[in-house]
Amino acid sequence: MRGPEKGFTISELLLVFVIVLIVGGVMMPVIRHNYRKMEKTICANNLRQIGLALYIYAGEHKKKFPPTLKTLYDEHYLADRRLMDCPATEVIGTPGEPDYIYTAGLSARNSSLTPLVRDKAKNHAEGGGNILYVNGRVVWE
Repeated sequence: MRGPEKGFTISELLLVFVIVLIVGGVMMPVIRHNYRKMEKTICANNLRQIGLALYIYAGEHKKKFPPTLKTLYDEHYLADRRLMDCPATEVIGTPGEPDYIYTAGLSARNSSLTPLVRDKAKNHAEGGGNILYVNGRVVWE
């Protein structure tokens, strides 16, 4: 004598599939928001690291910042090329063409509220960007 067959019916499988789709649909905006927040944080950290390298350079060059951000690589103040890449963009930033705008010609003696390095306008889809000021602060504006 055979016992009842074990397994799932098609309707049970479809019900589980629909539940997974609903949960996934509800979670996607949360995941997307957290991913964008992570990109902003990585970008801000990149600017902090660049700021430290700029201040070390300025300390060794009469308080003057370098003429370009590429100088930091050429003179070995920065070693990680990824610091010039904002993860929110599809284009990979390089020392020669960073994803950030550098204000050349400044020194550590400039006003502390002068923007030194900032995100390019296209870096973050929702608008705004990180700004590194001469005083070393990085803020989102």
